[in-house]
Amino acid sequence: MMAAQEMKDKLVDTDVLVVGGGIAGCPTAYKAAEKGLRVTLIEKSKTERSGHAGAGIDTLLGWPLLDVPLPKQVKNWEGRVEWINGKGRFCDANIPYTIYKGAYWALEEAEKMGLDMTWHNGQIHWNRNRFWEDQERQMCVHWMDVKPQMARAVHKKGVEVLDRVMLVDLLTNKGRVVGATAVNTRTGQFLVIKAKAVVVASGPLARSYDPEQPLFYKYKMKYHGAPGAIAGDGLAAGYRAGAELANMDVGNCWGFRLRDEITVPYGQMVHRDGISGRWRTWDGMMIPFLTAPLYTKLERMGRDPIYVDTIHFPEDYQARCEVALADERLVSLMACAQRGFDPHTHRWELMVNMPHNFTTICGLVIDETFQTTLKGLFAVGDAASGLASCGPGIQSAFLCADGLPAAVSEASEPVLDEGQVESQKKSAFAPLAVKDGTEPMEFECAVRWINSRYVGEFKSEGKIREGLKRLDSLKRRFLPELMATNPHYLMRCLEARNLLELTELHLRGCLERKESRGNYMRTDYPETDPARDDMVTYQSVKSGQPILEIRKPPALKPEYAEEAN
Repeated sequence: MMAAQEMKDKLVDTDVLVVGGGIAGCPTAYKAAEKGLRVTLIEKSKTERSGHAGAGIDTLLGWPLLDVPLPKQVKNWEGRVEWINGKGRFCDANIPYTIYKGAYWALEEAEKMGLDMTWHNGQIHWNRNRFWEDQERQMCVHWMDVKPQMARAVHKKGVEVLDRVMLVDLLTNKGRVVGATAVNTRTGQFLVIKAKAVVVASGPLARSYDPEQPLFYKYKMKYHGAPGAIAGDGLAAGYRAGAELANMDVGNCWGFRLRDEITVPYGQMVHRDGISGRWRTWDGMMIPFLTAPLYTKLERMGRDPIYVDTIHFPEDYQARCEVALADERLVSLMACAQRGFDPHTHRWELMVNMPHNFTTICGLVIDETFQTTLKGLFAVGDAASGLASCGPGIQSAFLCADGLPAAVSEASEPVLDEGQVESQKKSAFAPLAVKDGTEPMEFECAVRWINSRYVGEFKSEGKIREGLKRLDSLKRRFLPELMATNPHYLMRCLEARNLLELTELHLRGCLERKESRGNYMRTDYPETDPARDDMVTYQSVKSGQPILEIRKPPALKPEYAEEAN
């Protein structure tokens, strides 16, 4: 067997490896380097414009109210996905407590990093979100250039940034993460990275469902809430290494789309400053609050199309919405204007779209220190279960990094398993040897179609089992034949493998969840199962065998619950 030094093209020795250079990865790397640690950040795209907020972001969640006791706000956090997931908790209650406790400290750290936390008028703009009973604050930001700013700050701190480098897998030894392998998607260079701690900040699982309309664009990779690059790479690597995943049975909350111009976010019509868009049936009946089951019921009654209008918005509020849209899809407003559509006077037609990605609550299981169930592996931002999209990515990043010096000091010198390195390199580069095989995008489209068809809006045991059978066929017949003609397509092959693995976990989680609640619908189990209240689906792999457990997440610690503030 070759030594690891012979198998690698580049050996990186670091204290902390951060996987993903997005809105959570950059602050993690920045703060860890500030703490005096040697930090390496790998990003398969370009750090200046990578990640969930690559094109900008307008809202940050996870800021507590100063006049409300934290335990009460944690209780509200636990219930904030009731409209998606129904009654019950969805993560360790001590995680939101930790986020809230350190939120304003993290705000100061973000400002030190050079981030402008003010709105377009130069003031910090707070509003309360109607979805969470006015108990969780939103900070509105106008961050069109947040990623270039973060990238400059990270470079200035001396972080070793390796752009165009795709994670292959994590390296473990004696039940602990000791680094990772990766490949440069431009040169094909194989990297072996030794690290005392690894932080996964690679975002949520996206691209597992068909993309937004128009659906006939087979190879389209445009998703609201997650750019095409995000494929759950860190989740899949963590799972293969032995870390637990949670909530993989829960789909995405973004089930509604504006048919007239899909790139205008539906959320802009819902909860800005407490002024809501108005939902109506085609014959004018007002709808107080629209859910996917209600939409389906109205459609069966012949009351569709459903429309949302913003005609009642005051002029200054319309202007604020347009400012918010600028960091997402300003071109959408231009397209509307060119078609003669005026949001001041016209109604938007609304549709229900099948879940198209995961940006809600699934991910790697973490505790209040952001440690996963695998020693030495941490997760922040959307990669961590329970933190959720455009949510407390920044808070979790700074809080996690603040504790990394202790984790690094406790870790022994990483020892690499040469056989593991050799196996990962062989697996990663296998598609380069295939000459007449399967294009990775064709394979990915097949995975997406199966997921959308068999566990989309409505699920049943027969459909799920058929989907699993078809996924197994893909795995056996076409996964070994994935073909890469260059390092870029090698990255696409690795993504396709990750998407297949996570989609299979999603289907298996759905198969075991025999009930309907929130926006989760099983046609063969239309009632809510009370036994699933406060229960979470956990999935892992042990000794090569998949494990699925349904259990309660940890409750708020007594010492936290007793605190008044």
